Amino acid sequence: MNTEELIATSQKAGLTKSQASVYIALIREGELSPAQMAEISGESRENCYSIAKRLVELNLAEKTASRKTTYRALNPSALQTLAENRRRIIQRNEVYVKQNIDSLMQLYYANSEMPGAHTIEGIEGIKEVYNDMLHTKDDIYLIRSDYDRILGNAKEGFLRDFRAKRAENGITTYALTPDSPEAREYATDGTDEKLKFNRVFMPQDAYTGKVEIDVYGNKVALIAFGETEMATIISSPAISDSMRQITKMLRDYYRLTYPQVEKM
Repeated sequence: MNTEELIATSQKAGLTKSQASVYIALIREGELSPAQMAEISGESRENCYSIAKRLVELNLAEKTASRKTTYRALNPSALQTLAENRRRIIQRNEVYVKQNIDSLMQLYYANSEMPGAHTIEGIEGIKEVYNDMLHTKDDIYLIRSDYDRILGNAKEGFLRDFRAKRAENGITTYALTPDSPEAREYATDGTDEKLKFNRVFMPQDAYTGKVEIDVYGNKVALIAFGETEMATIISSPAISDSMRQITKMLRDYYRLTYPQVEKM
């Protein structure tokens, strides 16, 4: 490899171009003072002192024991460790960005007329959407799918805990749900009231889709259960307002045309 290729390799491990240039010079020359580093690399002498110090911190160079301040290169295998550490940092940053991107999106769409959509896959992605509802703290307009039992029953009762936290956060849920004996029990024994769950029943076969629809704040969440486990959040004041109106119309329709329950 020529010098430029060696410098490029060192940069890919995580060194800056200046650090890589000085390190390659140390390997080639054996031992250099900061003044000599400056002459060879074209960097200022002051900058070379800082570069040498950083190379020592990275275990790529060491200060010699001579009276004159000089440095010599250490084994390049430390570059591999540097590259591995850099990869781990990138992976942690990727996870952090993924966990917090919704806050940035919320800020963007709150100050923009452009709607947007964000899709997250898997059960953990679905949980992120539910946690976003808790964070937003706006009332929720819900068209429920019976398939959410997958999350509630098979995933350590996540939905049970979510519903309790939702009520604790003062969020009222205006729900349109398929009729079932279990749901009617919740509607009559005080469970719905405790969970701030304002329920309207529809026939069990009126909606058999595997996608739950949640409208909250300026967002619409489409949560898919069953074979496909994913969620899409649409951020748009116009779309969320339209979906909220549709949900209210359906609730009004079934409240008048389908037998509801009387609270005990």
